[in-house]
Amino acid sequence: MADEHKSSLHVGFIGGGNMAIALAKGFISSKMVKSENIIASALTERTLTHWKEIGCKTTLKNSDVVAHSAVLFIAVKPHLVPTVMKEIDKLITERHLVVSVAAGIPLSSFSKVGSIRVIRLMPNLPCSVKQGAAAFSCGEKATREDADLVHQLISTTGFVAEVKEPLIDTVCGVAGSGSAFVYVVIEAMADGAVKAGLPRVLANQFATQAVLGAATYVKESGKHPAQLKDETCSPGGTTIDGIYQLERGGVRAAFIDAVTSAASKAQELGKKWQ
Repeated sequence: MADEHKSSLHVGFIGGGNMAIALAKGFISSKMVKSENIIASALTERTLTHWKEIGCKTTLKNSDVVAHSAVLFIAVKPHLVPTVMKEIDKLITERHLVVSVAAGIPLSSFSKVGSIRVIRLMPNLPCSVKQGAAAFSCGEKATREDADLVHQLISTTGFVAEVKEPLIDTVCGVAGSGSAFVYVVIEAMADGAVKAGLPRVLANQFATQAVLGAATYVKESGKHPAQLKDETCSPGGTTIDGIYQLERGGVRAAFIDAVTSAASKAQELGKKWQ
């Protein structure tokens, strides 16, 4: 798709919550989509306040979003998707690409709403600071051009990869829920620093920066995390002593279980809609 076509792309969001506006901000800041070419709907004007502040059009009618969009993001709560799709299915035409951001809703559920081009997207909230991790899967009617467009759009908010739909649930466990797991790590590290005498504010700052720095180092160096861990541990030093305590506490198994449990829960929730 040529750059001039990208800038003239019209994008709509049915559902104007945090995830939706985070995606929209990424599209706008990257100049992939002009703010005036984005329209969002919500149940109340209050929800749409932030959309107006960034120059987007707003409406309380989902039909308006469909009418003024080529790419249509379904970003409502999962239990509302059937109602929304029933409302707009007759309005969707061949020109529309539907992108579902509703957690747990499988692509198969959209096959009941006529022959539409649909892509399932699993982003996470760090996309609001352009550090997101997202995965998407294409429905049968979606084209390679559709997939490329979604990849380009979502890459403005962080890392994105196309995966087979069964792996969307796994991505939910490691990236969608995973960010919350890391928040627990940051909090626990800060608590440890406070226990050792550091003021709370400084403890939070150091713990946050330690995690951010480590993640950035893994990404930029291209080295395996285990290699970087070994490089940080000196014989008989402080770090290896701390690692020993983590191993005693079963931290690896705890994180593995957390990811697989979250992924299993996502899969379980998805079965309700099949």
